[in-house]
Amino acid sequence: MKEELPKNITEKISIANKVLEQLVFDKFNIPFEIETHYSGYWDKWIIRIMVDVDVDRYCDFTSKYDYAYEKHIDNLERNVENTLAYVDLKGAFDGLILYYVNDYETEQIFTNLNEKLYTELENKFNVGRSDIENSDIYYYLYKSELEYVYFRTEFVGNEIEVEDEQTGKMSTIVTCYELDQIMNKVYEESGIDLPSESFVCN
Repeated sequence: MKEELPKNITEKISIANKVLEQLVFDKFNIPFEIETHYSGYWDKWIIRIMVDVDVDRYCDFTSKYDYAYEKHIDNLERNVENTLAYVDLKGAFDGLILYYVNDYETEQIFTNLNEKLYTELENKFNVGRSDIENSDIYYYLYKSELEYVYFRTEFVGNEIEVEDEQTGKMSTIVTCYELDQIMNKVYEESGIDLPSESFVCN
């Protein structure tokens, strides 16, 4: 295992750090860091760029949304790769590592969305909050760990059952189909336009 970077790569990375800051990251004040490691498989040193992605600034349903920032992030990998070509490091680039930060408003929006869902279930099916909680029903914002930003809303939950106090038997109050339908309805009315995927009763 090689522990030290060759001098020529060290010098190139120092230059790359300055060029990337000036041409790619500085315009939107995006924090980044260059990570290096030796690949035994490829028998060469490779670099990855660790980047902080501001979730509230990226998502168009928040008050902090920045359209230009969103498009810049969407094109980030291509811009980084092209910039690294200036310092002869394009062939060593192994992709981005994304860290999601500043998601307070986004998380609050999803908290409010879940609250609307619970109220809808309580009113329509006359179920208690504890019954809903026992069925693990909620909307979840999935954030991709790939080299590009991808968000989707996941519908999670199981059918709602309650126990008959006299017989002790469980009866279904809200079926999987009914739950999926009402989650779709509440989500469509929310104004959040992220793609969605249902994991209800999975």
